[in-house]
Amino acid sequence: MPKGNVSRVSELSMPPIDDSEANQLVKVQRDILNIVVTSDDFQLALDSLCLAAEGIVENALASIMLFEDSSESLRVRSGPSLSSEALELFNGLKPAEDAGSCGTAVFTGKPQFVTDTSSDERWKNHLKLVRELDVHACWSMPIQTKDGRFVGSFALASFEKRVPSDFQINLLQTTAYLAGIIVQREIEYAQLQQAAHYDHLTKLPNRFLFNLQAEQAIARANRTKDLLSIFFIDLDNFKNLNDQLGHDAGDEVLRRVSKRMSSNIRREDSLARIGGDEFVLLVESAKTHRELMIIAEKLVQTLAPPFCVQGQNWKIGASIGISSFPKDGLTLEKLIRNADKAMYTAKSSSSCKIKFYSS
Repeated sequence: MPKGNVSRVSELSMPPIDDSEANQLVKVQRDILNIVVTSDDFQLALDSLCLAAEGIVENALASIMLFEDSSESLRVRSGPSLSSEALELFNGLKPAEDAGSCGTAVFTGKPQFVTDTSSDERWKNHLKLVRELDVHACWSMPIQTKDGRFVGSFALASFEKRVPSDFQINLLQTTAYLAGIIVQREIEYAQLQQAAHYDHLTKLPNRFLFNLQAEQAIARANRTKDLLSIFFIDLDNFKNLNDQLGHDAGDEVLRRVSKRMSSNIRREDSLARIGGDEFVLLVESAKTHRELMIIAEKLVQTLAPPFCVQGQNWKIGASIGISSFPKDGLTLEKLIRNADKAMYTAKSSSSCKIKFYSS
């Protein structure tokens, strides 16, 4: 992804505008920032920003393009007035010196004011867009986050050939700056959500998120009268490894254990780490005792091969206790407690590492 090497959009010198135009910019800022401050609906904020710009500049459509997960190509994140056909034509654009207005703005980190798309070199490889969308001018401003990265662009596409006025340039600078604030807020919100709901070591859901998921699942099962089960999974030889090789080695094994189990559970089941070497699995759709046993046996088999740690092979293994709603408990607390009891029975058994709870 291109790095920022120019001043932030907010710090660029703005052309002079009159009081009425300044009031329009202030209103846009106030309205959008109010959404950002009072809500975590970032899509609403971006869509509202586009619609506000369209309400000010006649005969133009606004769009916001942001990098996809690969950070190699751009995708339209907001274009509330664009057709689905237009969205597909824009999606997948790779930043370059001749990547239209938006791709060039992101690549260079500088505003791009294309006043005639049919003859401009920056649009020579995108004439299909000109013909099919009837875009004759396109002005694009790069969107920058606070760490200096250019992450996308804010654009106004016009159905007529025209040069932007001083006020329209101010508007683009303002909307791109606001878009940068929204994107930055969304990134920080996602990071907070990750920290609050996921285990930092294994990246699995933590106890808090698992409890939320399980409580919702119990409510569903109560309505539908379906079976729901909790697996309590405890590693068998982990403490010895941790004591002999140290916590760094133990952390590495926990990460690898998590990956093994995550790769060998059904898509509809939810695995979480709730502390130490203890994991829980929420199983909603299994209908019979035999189905539950097959899932548990697969987990035991998954962890049976040894882990190579610091040049040594360590057999870890796991003991699993299973409780089911409503037979073994009507609350999550009771189900986990009974699955935990069944797990200890399995751990003390020399013949079977899987036990169902029984009173």
